[in-house]
Amino acid sequence: MTSFIGAGNVGTSLGVFFKENGIAIRGYFSRTFKSAETAALLTSSKAYTRLEEMVNESRFIWITTNDDAIESVANQVAELNIHEKKTFIHASGLKTSDVLISLKKQGHETCSAHPLLAFSTVEQAVKMLSKTTFFLEGEQGDLLGIKQVFEDKSLTFAEIKKEQKAAYHAGACMISNYLVTLVHASNQLFELARISSHVLNPAANTLMASVLQNLEGKGPKEALTGPIKRGDVQTVRKHLEILAEELPGLTEVYKVLGKETMRMIDDFRLKNIFDE
Repeated sequence: MTSFIGAGNVGTSLGVFFKENGIAIRGYFSRTFKSAETAALLTSSKAYTRLEEMVNESRFIWITTNDDAIESVANQVAELNIHEKKTFIHASGLKTSDVLISLKKQGHETCSAHPLLAFSTVEQAVKMLSKTTFFLEGEQGDLLGIKQVFEDKSLTFAEIKKEQKAAYHAGACMISNYLVTLVHASNQLFELARISSHVLNPAANTLMASVLQNLEGKGPKEALTGPIKRGDVQTVRKHLEILAEELPGLTEVYKVLGKETMRMIDDFRLKNIFDE
């Protein structure tokens, strides 16, 4: 049986997804009982008021709180009267299994399993989790149980070492969080062009979808299009002029991305423009 400490978007989404894939959900314990009740209702499981009871009735316990709370939650659980060996899993992309050391010292299996997915809403996340890769980290013996569950249910996973997690998570943030920031930045330029949101949104979504399609099966170098790849000096110069005049705060963002694009394709024909 699988249970969750933390009933936010991540814990609830994982519970619903696991249930749909035949993994038995025992229940939820959360800081607020109402959120535990909501998650339990969606997974046909139980909302617990006593953490010790839930832990003892479960084999796999996921800690799906925010990152800063994981270690303190683990320490709290370690003080409970736990009857037999359990597997404790946290879902942080950055934190390693070391934050569960208090449970490890008591003989429990500990690991981290991060689903590489943006959890915006439960409904959207559940739809995407079947295509999501879980990145597992921990000692090999501690990973055996969760790997067996994932293999039995044909879930996609890969292993990562603890010293690699900071770089891994930074990459995840850049490809997801900062993509949203780039959309916000580009929207400011579209607003300058007097393009209304009801026209822009579907048009921009199609553009982004075409970029993702170009990336499928190709590396970034091959997927790249646009003025830097073509070496269009006047085009980039005009971009920088309008930014300097109207949105100077975005000029450095444009230049940093432009320089990185030149390094990516090893083409520095526009170097002088970006260095001005």
